[in-house]
Amino acid sequence: MNQSKEIRIDRYFAAANTYNGFKSYFNELFNSENYDRIYVLKGGPGTGKSSLMKEIGNYFSKKECTLERIYCSSDPSSLDGVIITHSNKKIAILDGTAPHERDAVIPGAADELINLGEGWDKSWLRAQRESICRINLEKKKSYETAYSYLKIAGKSNDAICTVLRNSFNKIKAKSWADNIISTTDDYNGVAETKLIGSFGKYGEYYPEWSFDKDVEAVKVSGDKTAAGMLLHYLFDRLLSSETCFVHSPSPLSPNLSDGIFIADKVIIRDKNGELSADEFFNISEQDTERIKKAKFLHDEALEEAKRHFSIASEMHFELEKIYGESMNFSLIDQIKEEKIAEIANIFEISL
Repeated sequence: MNQSKEIRIDRYFAAANTYNGFKSYFNELFNSENYDRIYVLKGGPGTGKSSLMKEIGNYFSKKECTLERIYCSSDPSSLDGVIITHSNKKIAILDGTAPHERDAVIPGAADELINLGEGWDKSWLRAQRESICRINLEKKKSYETAYSYLKIAGKSNDAICTVLRNSFNKIKAKSWADNIISTTDDYNGVAETKLIGSFGKYGEYYPEWSFDKDVEAVKVSGDKTAAGMLLHYLFDRLLSSETCFVHSPSPLSPNLSDGIFIADKVIIRDKNGELSADEFFNISEQDTERIKKAKFLHDEALEEAKRHFSIASEMHFELEKIYGESMNFSLIDQIKEEKIAEIANIFEISL
């Protein structure tokens, strides 16, 4: 591998709504020992956490800093965090509220808690208590129902994976995977996890992104589950080779993969790809029928999960309106200016 190249994915997710519930990769991504400073934002909906991250991130992206945007898995229009890098220094700003709750791991020395809830008019919120409780309850029920349907979809996916696993041509897959590994120099690095997709109110969602023109792209088409299994087989082979790479597991199942990113190669699941994953599976007519029936149940359950995530999102928006009306946003503007000055000082760049 050409070590001067950098594996760069600047827009991704760090949490997922999976077949088995909510899964967060925050602890892995935001290891305090790897950052010069981590700002952890606290405060309920409507306090401006996402807007604050966007504005600070955009400011430093214009200052020759590298910006990574971490999207919210339930609502990709919102941010869960930003990572700003300049020279050899790195700073993160992240949403530290549930469901990926985060506190200061190295308080003061690396991590700083910022409570945006200090800008609330608490007496006004107390007057809205009944409405807040009602909306919160409906939001909770919607999430629980969505996860129930995801569990049903997961059982159907298990059935599909069982059929595919029994028909998987490992000899052919090993030859393919080893060929990719052999043309990539060992780096003795580690694997990172960055999700390029999510499942939420829009169903399966993948933001548009592109890779450098000098990077070789291997696009794997065919049955989605089959492609995910083939890519995950490559992931397992890469782990044992100690190659440095970024892994993107499927948002619905960490046992399936959406993509593998090496410094000089990108191997991704793409419906328009030239390499068909179906070529690595010897599926009988009976198994084809089994898969077809399981996929029908799977897709129906996912559709219901999507509908209930959408309802939960509507309830969240209602809460944001209530809390937003109580906020003193001049306080947020003050915090933004203070943190921009602090970060500029850490990076040793002029404002």
